[in-house]
Amino acid sequence: MSWIAAVSHASLVAALNADIVREAAAAEEYLRLARFFRPLRDRAMCHQIAVCAATALSNATMLAAEVLALGGVPPSALQVRDRPQSMDEHITKTQAALAHYQSRLAMARRLELLRLQEVFRDIVRSKRRHLAHAGVLASAGGEGAGLRIQ
Repeated sequence: MSWIAAVSHASLVAALNADIVREAAAAEEYLRLARFFRPLRDRAMCHQIAVCAATALSNATMLAAEVLALGGVPPSALQVRDRPQSMDEHITKTQAALAHYQSRLAMARRLELLRLQEVFRDIVRSKRRHLAHAGVLASAGGEGAGLRIQ
């Protein structure tokens, strides 16, 4: 494996495990959003949020499969932050996640890890969709930047 010189096997598995935790936290955040929009009886918004949560969990599952394929062990306990945040913070966090996964995709390309490239391409696509959904949710919240996710 020629890529070991650039990134050690252990550090790659550790990075992927951190990404698994990141995606589980994103799913939890979307479930928090669903609790906010449910009383408003906005079925379309709730559906969009459910799709985003399911996608984040799917991303975590794809990453876990890659960790297992590399001989690593996915994390067994996921620490998820439980603090409310504004919609602006949510959008900023999603933009940061998109940039993070774009750099992970570039790393996978440099390392010539084809399966991992495909996983990160899927995640980048999902983060772009999440940003679009977050914009719709922010505009639907009625309070704009002041919207707090409980």
